[in-house]
Amino acid sequence: MAERTRRPLIGVTAGTSRLMSGAWEGHEAVVLTEHYVEAIRRAGARPVILAPQDAWTDEEVAELDGIVLSGGADLDPALYGAEARDTDMTPAPERDAFESSLYRAARRVGLPVLGICRGLQIITVAEGGDLHQHLPADLPQHPVTGERPTRVEVEVDAASDTALAVGTRPEVTAFHHQGVRTVGEGLRAVAHHTSGLPLALEATAGSPVLAVQWHPELDREGDGLFEALVTAIGSVPSCADGARAGLG
Repeated sequence: MAERTRRPLIGVTAGTSRLMSGAWEGHEAVVLTEHYVEAIRRAGARPVILAPQDAWTDEEVAELDGIVLSGGADLDPALYGAEARDTDMTPAPERDAFESSLYRAARRVGLPVLGICRGLQIITVAEGGDLHQHLPADLPQHPVTGERPTRVEVEVDAASDTALAVGTRPEVTAFHHQGVRTVGEGLRAVAHHTSGLPLALEATAGSPVLAVQWHPELDREGDGLFEALVTAIGSVPSCADGARAGLG
């Protein structure tokens, strides 16, 4: 009988939305575009969809092999001490709390993390940074990327894991009207738009964290970032295994 190989289990966060038609109209549904699921599968891993809920314990998080923090609505500005603006989307405090807790647990137990768009912002704020609340109003040189998915050029530091995954001058699909204003502690900006907005962050210590302010799940050219997450899973067995052993 052929030996079975366990694929990495990657938790990918999802939001919720009220159904607008059909038999379940008015009911809340867990929402995640299939692009994330397919990108994770192409990278050779199994996606485990994580909807907002009560916080996972470190022991539960350690059963996964990696985390993808997906895109979605704006963070509640209260998380980083700012006042709400008319341009802000309606906040989702339950999702904010769940994803922030999930990220911190992943850091404690040594799981690699990939943050995408909103996911980068969760990571930024969890590490003590803050955000531009409306672009391009807060950064006039930045293009309008909050109305529809928009192709933009990125300048990536050659000495980074991001560059290994996507190159140093990729053209990517962006869809955001908020972005990093102050990079949090323990992170470094490794890619920028020509306006100066940080478009990718990496952790400076501990298990790998890679976060981008664009949507690699929409383009096959972005597969390298999901492959980098799977590669990182294989590169930190002692860290993750040690954490799991210590949690027993």
